[in-house]
Amino acid sequence: MYKSHHMLEYTDKFWRVNGELHREDGPAMERANGDKEWWINGSPHRKDGPAKEFMNGDKEWWFNGKLHRKNGPAIEYGNGNKFWFIDNKLHRENGPAIEYEDGIVEWYLNDKNILYDPETWDQKVEESHIENIMSE
Repeated sequence: MYKSHHMLEYTDKFWRVNGELHREDGPAMERANGDKEWWINGSPHRKDGPAKEFMNGDKEWWFNGKLHRKNGPAIEYGNGNKFWFIDNKLHRENGPAIEYEDGIVEWYLNDKNILYDPETWDQKVEESHIENIMSE
């Protein structure tokens, strides 16, 4: 196994194993500007927090190379915009999958934009579960 740790003249730091970004005890990428990214085997990944943290306040939750977070937005922008993803798909069952800082919201199930109607939402959520089962 070949391990390397590179520092560029701008003090960006990268940890690699066999040429792929990889680090188990911290971020595999630390930028001079303060941005940090956690990677495992060449894919963004972190179990206990956002895999990408940017100095402007943006945060992204990645798991095994996919935008993914079960109990909150997978992307939180510093400006207040929030995006919910499950397995790299815009998806949220208990609210809008996109919330913009200005109050505009968008509803998604399995990456499909859905016109929200409180009378039929539970049925649409159930149908999205059946679609997932059928596509496996």
